[in-house]
Amino acid sequence: MRNFTYKYIVIISFALIITLSSCSSWFKVENNPQVYGKYDHVPEGGGHYKVGEPYEINGKWYYPEVDNDYDQVGIASWYGDYFHGRLTANGEYYDMNALSAAHKTLPLPSYLRVTNLENNKSIVVRLNDRGPYIDDRIIDLSKKAAIELEMLNKGTAKVRVQYIEEAPLDGNQGNYFNNSKPGFLRKIWRATSSALTDL
Repeated sequence: MRNFTYKYIVIISFALIITLSSCSSWFKVENNPQVYGKYDHVPEGGGHYKVGEPYEINGKWYYPEVDNDYDQVGIASWYGDYFHGRLTANGEYYDMNALSAAHKTLPLPSYLRVTNLENNKSIVVRLNDRGPYIDDRIIDLSKKAAIELEMLNKGTAKVRVQYIEEAPLDGNQGNYFNNSKPGFLRKIWRATSSALTDL
């Protein structure tokens, strides 16, 4: 019985590691610690512009490129708490409460329009990470983006992804994200949490 339990734990742990590592190319526990907690303010921008060289993940090659006409339909997924506050592929910090996303080849950072074809809801996200690397998924969305597209509980959705333009390095500007800032109660909670941490 003990041997069976041990084998079961090993199998589950291995599956979890594979799943997490498939979410993005940058993620490694030992060199990408969580800098910001769930209720901390995560600064916008601060990374660098990146297209990148061809790279291999799980035996498959990917070729990053600038594609101003990118317009594809595929499956979207989302990633949340575990990756929150860690570095993205272009040196920004992932904020699950912001409208952001990961893509395998498009330049970072960029603005993309993502439309949920199952309910016609559409948002603009800041592309600042690489991934996903599971099945036929074409984009990995932040938790906030998944909520806005009403696909959080389902986990995946069929979407249309359209490239808009290069995003500024120092954070989001323009009218794309006027309604994506943390709400009043979340601001109070973050301020209170920070104050308690300093005690």
